[in-house]
Amino acid sequence: MTRKTKVVIAFITALIGVVIVFSGIYWFTVGHTERTKEKMIEEARERLVDEQPSVSIERAELFNGTEPYVVFEETDRVQFVPVDDKLPIETRDIATVDSEQICADSVAETGGTLVSCKYGFDERALIEVVTKAGTSYTYSYYTLQAGEFIRRVQLTDSP
Repeated sequence: MTRKTKVVIAFITALIGVVIVFSGIYWFTVGHTERTKEKMIEEARERLVDEQPSVSIERAELFNGTEPYVVFEETDRVQFVPVDDKLPIETRDIATVDSEQICADSVAETGGTLVSCKYGFDERALIEVVTKAGTSYTYSYYTLQAGEFIRRVQLTDSP
């Protein structure tokens, strides 16, 4: 083998090693978190179907408030299934509130771009709107029933 071939083989071997190491790091950090989240959603889905068999779920998402809840959206209502089996499932109608309008109004008030707009439960049903402007994120919370403003939290990265 020539010197050039040995260098190429060493480079490819090093590259494969780096890929394996970073894949392992991902598997044990981000991957673990995603698997845990999916497991929580699946357990909550099973509980919801056991307790309310007639429910038709369109979308499920984990919301971390004071207690973690899995939020299941239907056409006209939202089911909040707590991860803790001892807490009851909460159901709220959403036909009276236009969440898209609340999100648009919140973006207009805070400026920046919309990051997320989702239903949540933190001692009460709410809508969480996250916007980003520059290096700061603004979390705005509104009641689900009436769309009334609850509070706003701004997090800023310092340069």
